[in-house]
Amino acid sequence: MTDKEIEEDESTFLHRLEMIRDLIEAPDDAIESLYESYGKSMFSTAGGAVGAAAGVAVAGPVGGMVGGVVGKKTAGKFTSSDGPIFSDRAPSAVGAYPHAFRVGNLLFVSGIGPRQPITDEIPGGPIRDSEGNPLDYDIRKQTRAVIENIKVILEDAGSSLEKVVDCLSFLVDMDRDFTGYNEVYSEYFSEIQCSRTTVAVLSLPTPIAVELKVIAKI
Repeated sequence: MTDKEIEEDESTFLHRLEMIRDLIEAPDDAIESLYESYGKSMFSTAGGAVGAAAGVAVAGPVGGMVGGVVGKKTAGKFTSSDGPIFSDRAPSAVGAYPHAFRVGNLLFVSGIGPRQPITDEIPGGPIRDSEGNPLDYDIRKQTRAVIENIKVILEDAGSSLEKVVDCLSFLVDMDRDFTGYNEVYSEYFSEIQCSRTTVAVLSLPTPIAVELKVIAKI
């Protein structure tokens, strides 16, 4: 190799090491800025390839460890493009909309109720029968089912409940149901502490008492 080729290889190696160090040390919300800083070509094949490249750059046992860390750190950040997201494990939509929509590193989840996938069963029971007559129901079971549905959607989209930053809740009977709904909500979100708004609505499209929609980070 010529001196020039050696210098170029050394420069490339040092550039990779700098990239790896920054990726490992950076918080998740800084990955996007690193993506722009280092150039799209470095991330064109997403987390797995970046991890492999990192391992090669460092080499040896340490390289394998670094590759794993970098791959895990970047996986999911660039593999999914903006657009609608559907989950096979969530209840089907009752209209022309997806379970969620991704924009950059944010995930906007549609309003989700307690209905179960495939069966459409409502845990805790429906609030009315097929003729519109009111029925007794368990708001706690409905609320838990709602949050579990949202949890599944978030996980399938590469996020989690812990990454929720905002929640909008709808109750059809605020006076009757707020206490029970709030108790179950607190079980999941007391440590997450995302922003929340709870509103009363006249009705929901299906015979349910509660619906939530959230915004989460990827």
